[in-house]
Amino acid sequence: MVFVPRTEADYDVALNYRILFEDEWMLAVEKPAPLPVHPGGRFLTKNLLSLLKQDRAGYLSIINRLDSETSGVVLAAKTSAMAGELGKLFEFRRVQKDYEAVLLGAPPESAGCLTFPLGFRQVERFRLRCEDPAGESASTAYETRQTWKDGQQTYTRVRVRPETGRMHQIRAHFALAGCPVAGDKIYIDPAVYTRYIEQGWQEDMLAVTRARRLLLHAARLVFIHPMTGVELSVVSEVPGEFSEESQGQKVTKS
Repeated sequence: MVFVPRTEADYDVALNYRILFEDEWMLAVEKPAPLPVHPGGRFLTKNLLSLLKQDRAGYLSIINRLDSETSGVVLAAKTSAMAGELGKLFEFRRVQKDYEAVLLGAPPESAGCLTFPLGFRQVERFRLRCEDPAGESASTAYETRQTWKDGQQTYTRVRVRPETGRMHQIRAHFALAGCPVAGDKIYIDPAVYTRYIEQGWQEDMLAVTRARRLLLHAARLVFIHPMTGVELSVVSEVPGEFSEESQGQKVTKS
């Protein structure tokens, strides 16, 4: 069998972004999933920044990056000065970030904080986060919202607040805790992720990932607007895929 490299046109992405907030300095956008944030690799036009630039003229700079399969709030600055100010808020941890996630299994406690220090390891051609005592410090607070079952599979919906901003932090922390985020192809089984990249979604993958997309959503950002000095809370409603009705029958509620 000859492998034929896939192009941008071969991949299904969600293009229906929505503006949550806008003023003369910035935009807050609800990014759907899957959709890359920046141009790169095969996705030179099917990405959030390119779509925004197609629809409006002028300077735009994405401030907070979300993975392609993570949905939710993304900020974009309309001026270089605003980009710098918003960047400082994230750098100095002055932005409250609230996520929602659905886990396979349950975390060790109904509420707590995961603090595995994170390094990198090479798996096939991908760099994945791993626990590394000499790695970067990382802290992910969470609380359980619901638990339900579908057959033998337990699902747990959690509210998550990362107190640091490491690459793949939420995904890696829950995987290390034994309850990966549903739909997380690379941290559940890198072989599935390799096949997904090469061939696209195949229905047999659902038996492993338990969801077609990564069930991680950036639900809210709270910060002081650098230009007005007013606290701004930008909220994105959690998609329907995160509900118990989409995954199975609920057995307990927290």
